[in-house]
Amino acid sequence: MQQGSALRVPGADKTVAENVFFVTRTVRSETTIEKLGSGRHLLNPIRSPMLANPVLRSHQSPGSNDVTTGRYSDDMRQSTDHSTLVSQLRVHGLSLDDRGPSPAQSPNVPYTEYAFVESQQLMSLPSEDVALLTSKSCLSLPTSNAIDEFVHEYFKHIHPSVPVLDEAEFWRIYQNNQSTGPKISHFVLQSLLLASCPFVSLETLRRCGFDDMRDAQKQLYNRANLLYELRTEERPHVNAQGAVLLAHYTSAEDPQAGSLWVTRAIEHAMLIDSHPSLVGENVAVSLKKRLWWSILLRDQSLCIDLRHRPRVTSIGFHGWSDWLSIDDFSEELHQSRVYDYDTKKGLLDELQKQCELAVVLTDLDILRGNVADILKMGTSSTEANFARDDPTCRNQSINFWMKVDM
Repeated sequence: MQQGSALRVPGADKTVAENVFFVTRTVRSETTIEKLGSGRHLLNPIRSPMLANPVLRSHQSPGSNDVTTGRYSDDMRQSTDHSTLVSQLRVHGLSLDDRGPSPAQSPNVPYTEYAFVESQQLMSLPSEDVALLTSKSCLSLPTSNAIDEFVHEYFKHIHPSVPVLDEAEFWRIYQNNQSTGPKISHFVLQSLLLASCPFVSLETLRRCGFDDMRDAQKQLYNRANLLYELRTEERPHVNAQGAVLLAHYTSAEDPQAGSLWVTRAIEHAMLIDSHPSLVGENVAVSLKKRLWWSILLRDQSLCIDLRHRPRVTSIGFHGWSDWLSIDDFSEELHQSRVYDYDTKKGLLDELQKQCELAVVLTDLDILRGNVADILKMGTSSTEANFARDDPTCRNQSINFWMKVDM
């Protein structure tokens, strides 16, 4: 790995790639995310549907910088929100416990029974939307024992390679379960359940009301997706975190779902430091680094699985200052509830190597794109294969792209 390759973290104090950045344009109800070099050359544009979850203006003050919210509530506020929600549902003949013919035997509970969870924008939604969310079990969560297993499996299997959440902060909020102080976004928590679902025991999944793992994945995905589509969360950073987690969803019926969520994660990540900011968020630089590296790692994984071009590119990076470092994980190395310090340190070392590999793979994908461009211009397949296989041609191509960005 040559020094001089790294990921640019938008909004970070130290710029990793000073000559590479993204730009978003909206043309005819379609959002185009474009990556430009210092010479303003368009590199690998991607297109996605118009942002499905536009960010609304917030009335909250800046606060938390991770999956938690910046709003501090007391017992009275929580009780008021619960009562308001119940009143909205009563208009439609529903209640938070109307999830089946035998509510008393329901394997799930209303999310309001967990003091550490909140849905920031739910109270602002039309009552019809709230009723729809309730009827689809989107406002329900598994019982505490089941959630314990989901969370444990998430930090055991998913988090080490996609560290989009702050594990130490998550465990503090989760275990304290206080009605005051920072909370965990309901959307992020539902997305976490989906990501960890393949590692949860079949017995637990059935206790949660699912037939099998595939049924659990589909239902959990539909719940989180509907929460997103109905805009129950407005903060860009939180939406980006949830999108990265939902990018773990795989389905034969919708093989491109993961790629769509990566695109959405990029869209929201780009809004974190938009100026003027649409939503007041105080996101620490270390969490931005976690987010952007998680997006890149998940994007590269999907590119390998689905054989398509990456949504994030890394051409001509010239600094190493924003690689993930031990300082970004100093607290969770000591406060993980899943791994001891030595194991966490070893996993971090492996994560750093994965980041280096992801940058190399992205550079190679640029070369693959060059071959595709040759074919489009009418070059024979024999010439294209030579261009792909010949080491001299590969080096020339990479050097060419390095010069373009420099």
